Amino acid sequence: MSDIFPWIDAVHPAARGGEWSPVERGGSDRKFWRGGGAAAGLVAVAYGLEKAENARYADCALFLQAQGVHVPRVIAHDAAQRFLLLEDAGAEDLWSHREAPWEKRAQLYRETLEQAALLHGADLAAAERAAVLQAPFDADLYRWEQDYFFEHFLGEPRRDLAPFEEQAAALAARPRVLLHRDFQSQNILVRDSRVTFIDFQGMRAGLAGYDVASLLYDPYVDMTHAEREELSQFYFRVAGLADAAAWKEELRACARQRLMQALGAYGFLGRVKGKPSFLRHIPVAAERLAELCDSDPVWHPLAQAVRAAAAK
Repeated sequence: MSDIFPWIDAVHPAARGGEWSPVERGGSDRKFWRGGGAAAGLVAVAYGLEKAENARYADCALFLQAQGVHVPRVIAHDAAQRFLLLEDAGAEDLWSHREAPWEKRAQLYRETLEQAALLHGADLAAAERAAVLQAPFDADLYRWEQDYFFEHFLGEPRRDLAPFEEQAAALAARPRVLLHRDFQSQNILVRDSRVTFIDFQGMRAGLAGYDVASLLYDPYVDMTHAEREELSQFYFRVAGLADAAAWKEELRACARQRLMQALGAYGFLGRVKGKPSFLRHIPVAAERLAELCDSDPVWHPLAQAVRAAAAK
């Protein structure tokens, strides 16, 4: 990894003599450094082989930039050494504003959702031609997320608890758009009230509701039901959707699906990958999933099982 700094000196001589500070980010196999001094305004990234999608980050960024979506500018990329040099889009993320008054937070969320609508409206066929997409969300991928939830959170494959198969099939049957895939508060940077998306290298064809649910039901951030509803309606308008009932149904089903995926991820990262800090997010994510299940009788058994598993 130390070879990245001589590489930066070679590809971007203006950064020579700069200072680099490590930045801790999430559960991935990537390492990040923020530049200072002569390297101010830059972020260096060294990525491993754990996730093949990391090698597509530069191509994804170039594609999204062409669509007008706010993403960090790629200054240099060395695919052989797995190095990236990026524009620094800021040290603050949407999560860091979680304690701000709602009127301030709401404005940041509205800008985020405007950018999301722009991403979701991008030319999906063009993205496919540019080879920047991961495998699309289909019934098999939704089932995989459910199995991930069973294995790493619930502890047993309990497909008898709720209509998992029906949900996977129904979501897979809906029209797809270009999807970020990990659209949560720590993947949205904020600088001078401008939002910028990061960690989009897993983007694929899927449902807008999955991204919006990832943001509005984010276990890292508290949000009231009224605030969620306000932002859901804002997205509905800015995205130019026509069927309010269909949108509400999609968002609720996607929220259940996304929270199952998140609970599986927290269990995997915390218990298998040895990163126990992720385990502290389980109670909030579990209760949000249980509350969603409370509102539909066919999902009631899952609500009970989720609360019991979270209490262990």
